[in-house]
Amino acid sequence: MEEGKLESIISDIILKFAHKEENPLQRKPKIKLNINSEEDAVFNEKTQKLIKDIFNTEFRLIEFQENILVPEINPKRLKRSKSHLFYVESKSQIHKFLFSTWIKMITGIIPDEVETESKMIEEFMEEAGANYRFPVSSIINLSTLNMVKTVSKCIRFIAEGKIFLAENLESSAIALLLSYNTPHAKKYIKIPETKEKYLWRIFEGEGTKKQKKGIIKILCDFDGTITKKDVSIALLDKFTDGSWKQLPKNVVKGNIGSKSAYILIKEKIKGEISEMQNYVREFEIEDGFLEFFNFVSGRYDFEIVSDGFSFYIKEILKKWGISARFWASELIKENSGFNFIFPNESDFCNLCATCKLKIIRNNSEKFTVFIGNGISDRCIVESADIVFAKSRLKQICQMKGISFFQFENFYEILEVFKKDVEGFVIDFDGTIGWSFEGIYDAFSYTLKKFNTPLPKNIRDYIGIPLIQCFEIILGKENANKAVEIFRKRYKKVFLKKTLLALGTEKTLRKLKEFGYKIAILSNKKGDILRELIKHLGIGDLLDIVVGEGDINYDGMEIFKPDPRTIYYISEKINVPPQKLIVVGDSEIDLQTAKNSGTFFMLLYNSDTNLDKFKEANGFISSITQLQKIGEFFRIKNQIKEIHQT
Repeated sequence: MEEGKLESIISDIILKFAHKEENPLQRKPKIKLNINSEEDAVFNEKTQKLIKDIFNTEFRLIEFQENILVPEINPKRLKRSKSHLFYVESKSQIHKFLFSTWIKMITGIIPDEVETESKMIEEFMEEAGANYRFPVSSIINLSTLNMVKTVSKCIRFIAEGKIFLAENLESSAIALLLSYNTPHAKKYIKIPETKEKYLWRIFEGEGTKKQKKGIIKILCDFDGTITKKDVSIALLDKFTDGSWKQLPKNVVKGNIGSKSAYILIKEKIKGEISEMQNYVREFEIEDGFLEFFNFVSGRYDFEIVSDGFSFYIKEILKKWGISARFWASELIKENSGFNFIFPNESDFCNLCATCKLKIIRNNSEKFTVFIGNGISDRCIVESADIVFAKSRLKQICQMKGISFFQFENFYEILEVFKKDVEGFVIDFDGTIGWSFEGIYDAFSYTLKKFNTPLPKNIRDYIGIPLIQCFEIILGKENANKAVEIFRKRYKKVFLKKTLLALGTEKTLRKLKEFGYKIAILSNKKGDILRELIKHLGIGDLLDIVVGEGDINYDGMEIFKPDPRTIYYISEKINVPPQKLIVVGDSEIDLQTAKNSGTFFMLLYNSDTNLDKFKEANGFISSITQLQKIGEFFRIKNQIKEIHQT
């Protein structure tokens, strides 16, 4: 199974379907989900054997199926139950032991409630093949069938608007699992007043959301982000005679954290600090970093957060004439050899040498921007307001459902920081409109008239002009007739089979409050599109709605991806194309932005192949994430005006 796939799907479900009602805790009824040990089974042969060795209990082995964990949810059928709180409970010691390994895997901490030796859990995890990087994927190896089914039910309950009460070991383990894989799950989790130490990663730190100050704080990773290569890996590899080589693989896989890796290798480090200082001076910084640093200095707060060591950061910054505050660990030479000091370690977690999440939470009153590239950044991106990601961090953001700008060098980041934004051009179908059910109905109806089966990849046709769709499927000779049949059928079903994506109205309203112009641009027929907009009640939040048939040049209709669609909107709302951001969910939308010279934000999901969108500027997994994008450009604009005066 593809790494991170389950995590992405869970993130999708919570982002798209979960709706939190106001004051849910005022209602007292609670639902208890019991995990039965009867007729249970495990997914991993090693786990089956280990359970037998520890508990002297037989478990049969079964194959894992994705649909056991991922529930299919129809937004029209979500139940709004009177019972708004739920929790999980099991009387089985085996379940409690396995849930404890989940907590250890996610936080590096073994719960106090478990009466077993720490070493036993660690050995159990290692033998069963657990890792920190993809908890859902690897937790399957540490689960029974009924545990996994319970997680699935928890996901469904959250989608129905219920609040997860993490009041015991079992509930805490599942709550941690969900919050690790998507930070959006945290607002559906209630933690009792007795705060268990391993639940720290669920806490937002503020209790309630506070208004951000008009200050942008930039936190930037060092190794592989500011520098072109990872300095710590190269350094330790050279000065341990190659003994370090295997450990970075385990860190990247998530089998151990960097803090543990450093401690394991310290006795093998040979040489002097002065030799290491001379060695690291050879390392180059990323293209555009000097220009970026000079631009942000004096405008924004800038600090470096690193999982590496301060001595080489000082040397490299000194070489390039850069003066910046940084957070890192210390490698020191003692009489008996080398040792590490971790002044910025987590108060609770034992994974990373520097807890970047802890640092960013101490800046929660500011609007925070994080720039990074790898595994040590997997937690900080949960709390950053804006993320710039490359390499492995892009995959992690997609897994967790986090919005981000992609980059390869700092010139691309500088372009974003210098950009002025005054408006958004947003696609409809698949972006703010859940219209697939109605489109699918009309396609099925139409193709039956031609005795033609529905293409398996029918979703790929959404967004393409209708006439072109049917030319591809039925040929040019049948296309016009098919369009006529399709539209006649669609007019009968489109209002009742189209939903507004959750959070759309709130997002549009927030963007208008920020002062942005908003346009809807679709290849859907213009009159149908405007009728839908009116039906969905968002017309007063839009400056213009443009669909098929609304733009004509020399008697010819113009569609996306023709750049004239953007030029037309630009003229109508009086915003230059270079000050617009196009938002959509397809390659057609990307081409529209590219052809017109505008920025593009892709609405992605768990199935999106990011490699197809290398020319996109940024990515969002929910339309609600546009609020942060809009806020970023607004605050940036305000700072620019102050700086100019």
